[in-house]
Amino acid sequence: MLDKTTGALRLYKGIEIGPHVDFTTTAELNLGNKPEVIGFVDAENQQVHFRNVRVERSFFIFSMRFSYNRLLVLELLVSPAPIPITNDWQDWSFEAEMEHLDQCNAWLQEQVGNQREFDWGCIWSGYDSLGGYSSIKIKYY
Repeated sequence: MLDKTTGALRLYKGIEIGPHVDFTTTAELNLGNKPEVIGFVDAENQQVHFRNVRVERSFFIFSMRFSYNRLLVLELLVSPAPIPITNDWQDWSFEAEMEHLDQCNAWLQEQVGNQREFDWGCIWSGYDSLGGYSSIKIKYY
């Protein structure tokens, strides 16, 4: 799914997210539940969010940050089941979030092994204590 050579994340045949995609093309994709596009063409701050995109056996949330149509950061959350989209924190627990971090780390290990730095960018997995969630971030150079 993640091409270590190019940094592209292959979702389906003919659909990739990576350093070669631009804001306009990505904003036109209709993936998952409640896609959200923030920003305009040729703006400094552009974002695209896709929620609960099913790829193979997993569900993903993709959050992409662009600047002047260039993809800078791809953040993804991965889960074996659909990820609840809610503003309610009643079901949140630190233990469950650490399990989610383990899922992110396992996915990352499966995709790229121990390597984290590449010619096209770097990749990281971790827990954001301020946001209360775990994710994988890909920063493109």
